[in-house]
Amino acid sequence: MKLLLTLTDQSFTATKSVGIFNVSMGLARGLMQCPQVSELHILGNNECAAAFADSPAHVHLHELQRPVPRRFGRVYWDQIGLPAAIRRIHPDWALLPKGYPPFFPMLGTTKLACYLHDVNWEYYEKQGKSAASPFPAHELLYFRTLAMRALTTSQLVLTSTQFNKQRYLEYVPQARVAVVGIGFDTPPCSRPPHGKDIIFFTSSYPHKLTALGIERLQRWLQQSPDAADTCIHAIGSLPPGTTLPDARWIHHGRIPQAELQQLMSTTCRVAVYFSDYEGFGMPPVECLRAGLPCVSSDLPPIRENIPAPYLFDNADEQSFIRTMNAAYHATDPPLCPAYPTWAQVAQRCVQAMS
Repeated sequence: MKLLLTLTDQSFTATKSVGIFNVSMGLARGLMQCPQVSELHILGNNECAAAFADSPAHVHLHELQRPVPRRFGRVYWDQIGLPAAIRRIHPDWALLPKGYPPFFPMLGTTKLACYLHDVNWEYYEKQGKSAASPFPAHELLYFRTLAMRALTTSQLVLTSTQFNKQRYLEYVPQARVAVVGIGFDTPPCSRPPHGKDIIFFTSSYPHKLTALGIERLQRWLQQSPDAADTCIHAIGSLPPGTTLPDARWIHHGRIPQAELQQLMSTTCRVAVYFSDYEGFGMPPVECLRAGLPCVSSDLPPIRENIPAPYLFDNADEQSFIRTMNAAYHATDPPLCPAYPTWAQVAQRCVQAMS
């Protein structure tokens, strides 16, 4: 198989979703190992090119963008640059890890596979004015339209959870959807956590419920005997106007994966993940694999991916307190299900293309 993977719009510093960035880069590494892929073409940019400097001979890197396309540059790339590159390389399949195809692909005989991660525009539409969308109306319409085109025009839609597949088929029952999961290449840690601090995943997006998480964690700290010596490491952006309660809260912002792993493995005892909508819920899984229990909102896709003892009801403060206490005071290593490697996920993708 001659396969094309586009990473041109992928950047750790520029992406809105670090999770999708990690998925895209992991998928590229996995596809390199697939014996069915005799020729792999990666469309890259000057930021991601270094990750593929020592690739095998059958991997061809095309550094097409300097810098990463943004705003109208992203629209130009989606609609004109990407189809032109596909027509020039003429692969059997083109795989778009962000899931958004051009309006008028005109790709000749190349088949299109879109790795679609969620339909979170659906969340903001349902909330209406009660949860203001973080996206301008035209941007929300653009990505909603492209997601619907992925379901109606691509030969294959890949996704990470059964929850996502169910949602996609609600919109387009005839869509061909394959659940391939998400991969992890580092071995899981089996030791119990020994730090005292807490990781709290934050976001400026309303569906991540950062303000509610701050409020609930403060309530938990008020009744914790270890509160004076416990720091909360806030990882991610904060909603506009949000301030952290006191000096125990440390805002790190966006940090590289290696730094996050260090916090998980040496400093912290438990992680906290609030959300009102997910397509997968990667941080709780990453924490479990690092040996760190992550108490998380009880949502269908998260329920697919982490054990029930770590889940709490967003609407019930006592549910969070109970789950937090159980996780923080546990002495055994957290339960960690088996997850696929990226090579296995890539193999599932290629098999779905057959």
